[in-house]
Amino acid sequence: MVAFTGNDPRNAILKDANTVSGVGILLAKDGTANKVQLGAASDVPLGVSAGESSRDADLVLETTGATCSFFPMGGVQMVAALAETYTTGQLVYLKGAGRVGGTAGSDKLVGVYVGDGEVVATAGDLIPVNTTQCATA
Repeated sequence: MVAFTGNDPRNAILKDANTVSGVGILLAKDGTANKVQLGAASDVPLGVSAGESSRDADLVLETTGATCSFFPMGGVQMVAALAETYTTGQLVYLKGAGRVGGTAGSDKLVGVYVGDGEVVATAGDLIPVNTTQCATA
């Protein structure tokens, strides 16, 4: 399965103290600068990470001035999920650390789970989400 349907990746600078550990992490804009940060429940999702953020010469994830590539929201994306049970057609919402979960609360809508139904046993595992219905405000 193709991880990201037809989206060209974009590059961004991460807000200081933020790191991206791999593919599928939801990113949001940092409200004060032209930077991105890990998505939190109240953030409007901007995109999904295409891989890890930048590393220094010692191969440690950078925490100042780090960069990352991401795919803009839209279409089906493989998104990092919380450890929960997901059912076909279920709405999923942005949670902390750039992951999705199935409970709404006041969290922003990311999209619709379009898999066959699964139990995610390990937080951070990727699930297919149609992000076309993603919250924009």
